[in-house]
Amino acid sequence: MLKAVDVARSYDDELLFREVSLLLGPGDRVGLVGPNGVGKSTLLRVLVGELAPDSGRVELGPGDRIGYFAQQVPDPRATVGEFLAGAPGELAALARRLDALAARLESTGDPDPSTVEDYSAVQERFAQLGGWAYAARVDAVRGRLGLNLIDPQRPLGTLSGGEQARVTLARLLLAEPSVLVLDEPTNHLDAGGAAWLGGYLAEFPGAVLAVTHDRAFLDRFATRIVELDGIDERPQHYEGNYTAYRGEKQRRWERLLLDYEAQEKARQRLAEDIERTKEQARGVELTARSGLGSDQLRRYAKKVARKAKARERRLTRQMLAASWLAEPQTRPPLALAFPAVTGSGEPVIKVAGLSVPGRLHPVDLAVLGGERVLITGPSGAGKTTLLRSLATPSDPVAVTGGVALLPQTHDGLPARTSVLDFFRSRVPMYVDDAEATLVSYLFDAEQQGQPLGTLSAGELRRLLLAAMVNSGAGTLLLDEPTNYLDFDSLDVIEAALREFRGTVVMVTHDAYFASAVGYGRHLEVRDGTVTEQPVR
Repeated sequence: MLKAVDVARSYDDELLFREVSLLLGPGDRVGLVGPNGVGKSTLLRVLVGELAPDSGRVELGPGDRIGYFAQQVPDPRATVGEFLAGAPGELAALARRLDALAARLESTGDPDPSTVEDYSAVQERFAQLGGWAYAARVDAVRGRLGLNLIDPQRPLGTLSGGEQARVTLARLLLAEPSVLVLDEPTNHLDAGGAAWLGGYLAEFPGAVLAVTHDRAFLDRFATRIVELDGIDERPQHYEGNYTAYRGEKQRRWERLLLDYEAQEKARQRLAEDIERTKEQARGVELTARSGLGSDQLRRYAKKVARKAKARERRLTRQMLAASWLAEPQTRPPLALAFPAVTGSGEPVIKVAGLSVPGRLHPVDLAVLGGERVLITGPSGAGKTTLLRSLATPSDPVAVTGGVALLPQTHDGLPARTSVLDFFRSRVPMYVDDAEATLVSYLFDAEQQGQPLGTLSAGELRRLLLAAMVNSGAGTLLLDEPTNYLDFDSLDVIEAALREFRGTVVMVTHDAYFASAVGYGRHLEVRDGTVTEQPVR
């Protein structure tokens, strides 16, 4: 259904990936994973035809159509209704045409015969393509994704991250594609939406390729993993889901390390043998030159020296051969150290009668220093609104000590500002200190000068994380913190948060993350109200 052969692509003369070959058929479920910034989204854009490969080719099966879920909403000014009405595909177009003709027939007392004829022809074609079953699927998709609760006149830019994700997914699925290419499809989705999507994909008859760092989703969904690891430009292939991939990746690393260590021991033995042979040759030659040796001894010295040279050339050839193992490399780890604060047990956040029109009814809430609070609820219920309110002291919100917010989305960031300048605008530091700090967050000297608009979503996430951690705040407000971050970064963040002794209030649908970090309170936001839930 989708075939890529030896695809390569560069960015700013830097090779992102090469020799990417994929073959997707009906029922294939492939997860594309790897560190932030290695080119996963770029590869998806090449596969769907938005970008041309530098070399190689991409082919789509005859009659197959790609449905592409990107990380960004195409036009935030478009209304929900307009966006959904523009779903591609013949069935979607026929459904829109039927609605328009039906409205024209109802609005005229004496219908035009040509309109009746058009309506009949469109209706016949719609029925031939299974349109009535499609109509039922439209209702099912809209209902399960909660679109019936969203005003169709609302601009996309006014929706929450979860609502935008659901609307974008709905348009994609209504187009009836045969191949789904998804870029972080569960970002911003609540637990119910992610579970529904996982079930839908399990029943989807076509092929699915998804970039995601949602570990639970990969465990449920994937039967094959392709990794761009940022070290080798060629992809690594693994069979199975996320759990199987992590286990096999560790085993491959251990085998590679053992093979490399065995090779290094053999190289060291050979190098020592070469050095001993050279020393022997030099000793014989010195004896011969002193006049104590015969012509036969000189010939022997030359023979030993040739032997040492031959062994040295053989070792050099081996080290240059394709079969010679380079030292196994890993990407430098993210360094993360939260400030050394201790929870006081006294209230650090007090909320009395907080109300946000259309989002939150009057909310009363107290959070104690050192508490860990998990906030859940359906998309659009007001979770992000609540966190933003807690980060902004006002009449109904009293905050003690420093508070730092990691936002859910990256909207509103200054696209032309450099990484270094943005970081220093959030964290007061001397230039040298800021540069050294950013290196520990995997931003090298060149990247520190890049405008924010050129960074990937994962790199922006790391930058915002750097600003939050180095703010020195004792209270952290995390809004979907796992969005866009790679597996290795998640491991580091989870470990650091376990050691953090300050206050954590987190909105997350990632059960892995919530369990790894731990929490002692569970709040649910639903229909504008905030209620305490039992901790399981």
